[in-house]
Amino acid sequence: MDSDTLNSASYTTIAAWSLAIARALSVSNIEPKALFERVGLDLGALEALPSGRVEIHKMTRLWQAAEQASASDAFGLTVGQYAFPMHFHSLGRLMMSCDSLAQAFEALPEYSALVSNSGQIRLQRTPQWLGFTISPLNGVEISELAIDAFFSSLMQQGKQMVGHGHFVRKVELMRSEPKSLQPWQDCFGCPVVINAVDNCMWMDRSVLEQTSLTKDPQLAESNELAVRQYLHNMQALSWRQKTSQGIHASLLNQEPTAAKIAQMYNISERSLGRYLQLEGTGFRELLKLKRQELAHHYLINTDMPISLLSDTLGYSSVSNFTRSFKSWRGMSPSQYRQVAD
Repeated sequence: MDSDTLNSASYTTIAAWSLAIARALSVSNIEPKALFERVGLDLGALEALPSGRVEIHKMTRLWQAAEQASASDAFGLTVGQYAFPMHFHSLGRLMMSCDSLAQAFEALPEYSALVSNSGQIRLQRTPQWLGFTISPLNGVEISELAIDAFFSSLMQQGKQMVGHGHFVRKVELMRSEPKSLQPWQDCFGCPVVINAVDNCMWMDRSVLEQTSLTKDPQLAESNELAVRQYLHNMQALSWRQKTSQGIHASLLNQEPTAAKIAQMYNISERSLGRYLQLEGTGFRELLKLKRQELAHHYLINTDMPISLLSDTLGYSSVSNFTRSFKSWRGMSPSQYRQVAD
């Protein structure tokens, strides 16, 4: 990805993920320290602060290096086995103290930014199944191995709570075709679909709703406070940054509005407008800038058709997109792509 395209420093993941990679490398008889240094990460500093943050583009490079060093496209599944709950700043312990696995998974999307703010996590529901879904943000590169690791870690977490992994019924992955599907089938014990339209782990609601024996109300309250405080500190970003990230996430599924972004942060639309005004900007300006960022990224780094790009960015027509783009860059999107080539 073009490093000048998106403000990738705003997109991070919790350092605990890098430590899970280090543990999995060590178990595979691969020295992790040199590999971390090669991608610009200090393993010792990360070990000292597992609740710190790592920029997503560095994590993506780390995943690539780990896959190459392990010579395994299924290495993410192994990493998921070493993503211990206690390293996720009380989030794992909060899950363990829920009434049921269903309650634990229902809570995860609200706190997903703790683990990573580089993808959109949501739940899909049917009468029988609950689908835990991870959608990459437009223009933010996330390693296929990272998705594998996240689902694998959820599988391990669920096993600890209900004593088995039979709650997973189907796994859908956007990833490319692996050398062999067997590692994924062995990990999840269910059908696995590759080249899917989204990343989703489908689970049996009747099993998820079984009562957990580890319920501790006081511990749950304490851990929830710890997680919320961490998120408050982590998101001590400017309202400009928070709004920009909210717009980016919303563009996946719908036209972003100030009201929807305000709702994300549990404030009123009026308050959001006031906060942005104090920082010398406004919602419409940030929406325009985010569209410019993403338009540049897709035109320079992909072969996405102009019509599809127009839809992706939320324009009502290609002509409206072209008109806006000309006002930004002084030329049409197709001309801009040709000049860049």
